[in-house]
Amino acid sequence: MAYSSASGHTGSSWNPRPPHFQMYGPPPGPQPSGALAIVGFIISLIAFLCGWVPFLGLGLGTVGLLLSILAAPKQTLRGLAVAGIVLSTIAALASLVTTGLFLLALLGSSAPTPDEGAAISHAPEDFVEIDERTLSGIAKDPDAHAGETLILYGYVTQFDADTGPCKMRVSVSAEQQPSWYEYEHNSMAYSGDGNSECSELDDVVADDEVKLTVVLQGGESYNSLGGYTTVPYFEIIDAEVL
Repeated sequence: MAYSSASGHTGSSWNPRPPHFQMYGPPPGPQPSGALAIVGFIISLIAFLCGWVPFLGLGLGTVGLLLSILAAPKQTLRGLAVAGIVLSTIAALASLVTTGLFLLALLGSSAPTPDEGAAISHAPEDFVEIDERTLSGIAKDPDAHAGETLILYGYVTQFDADTGPCKMRVSVSAEQQPSWYEYEHNSMAYSGDGNSECSELDDVVADDEVKLTVVLQGGESYNSLGGYTTVPYFEIIDAEVL
């Protein structure tokens, strides 16, 4: 651009612009995310609803608790993380109780139980003869005398297809009686497994008089003409036909 001065000289003018600088700050860091708090809360809520289920509530509660604790220090959705901590803690504790009860029940059911068909071993001297008064007390309340080992005398009143080969009805007494109708105490008796294996009764039939070595099992109810009646129930260890 030309200009004139007082001396009459012409020339060009120079008007440089100052350089323009754009200020840039540091790149923004990753924005805090609430995904961890959300996931922890959802798992904690599921654990809370399933807290009564053994193992399941405990496992989910533990996972939800860990995720919620990790999310709690962050500002995003912190309240949700705290709620997850509360729910997962309750769920884990509830499931811990149910898991313990389940394990106790499992251990109890797996404990060895005595075989019902197997007779407990007894020595011959364990079996004793009793008097009629004692036998009357047994007939009155057989369950109170369960486990007693006795020697009795009896008359077999029923031993047929209805009772099966290993069970019979027998009227018993503390002593051998001169006549079958003087055996006054009605009872039920079985031997062996109670179904088919009972060699002790191979020689016994209905109307036999017998000497019995027995273990009292308690009371047994059966249907008679007058309704149900409860009688002593014996396991026969040995039977001798008189």
